[in-house]
Amino acid sequence: MKDKVKKSTSDKSKAYYLAECALMAAVLCVFSPITLPIGPIPVTLSTFAVMLTGIVLGWKRGLVSVVVFLLIGLCGIPVFSSGRSGFPVLVGPTGGYIWSYLLMVPIIGFITARLQDNGFPSFLLSIGACMLAMLVCYALGTLQFMLVANYELKRALAVCVLPFIPFDFLKLVLASMLGLNVKLKLKKAGYL
Repeated sequence: MKDKVKKSTSDKSKAYYLAECALMAAVLCVFSPITLPIGPIPVTLSTFAVMLTGIVLGWKRGLVSVVVFLLIGLCGIPVFSSGRSGFPVLVGPTGGYIWSYLLMVPIIGFITARLQDNGFPSFLLSIGACMLAMLVCYALGTLQFMLVANYELKRALAVCVLPFIPFDFLKLVLASMLGLNVKLKLKKAGYL
């Protein structure tokens, strides 16, 4: 009898795990195509969704969600910024930003894994984790942009980083506030 109860609990945990990953992959798919074109690289809500995913699910489940999101985009479903999809997007000038999500989520998820409350210290740690992840995003995205578009570093930074700093700071503050609240509510409900 104990084995049946244990198996039932294990199956339930797997179902929750899959549902959480699928839900955050869906959030990524919904938010990523939303863009504000301000130059060769648009402002997108995908980084907001990536940060939210890392905070809420942690690095393992968050990474699964990002991989699912990337596979959906690679299959031709228009989930990348501006409704684009496919392998050419990932190897194009802005593909490095998308690839960086594979590192952003583990960085954020690992740093915020043990946050137990939504107090100010947790909020600051979450913001710090998101800032570090955004630096990785900027570095990988700008590097690929330089290589593919044949830009020098100074010009690439002017196009790929400087215009986005205010938008990304706002996104990381909002992701930290929302993410910590959602994470704590899910923990209290027994889902995380």
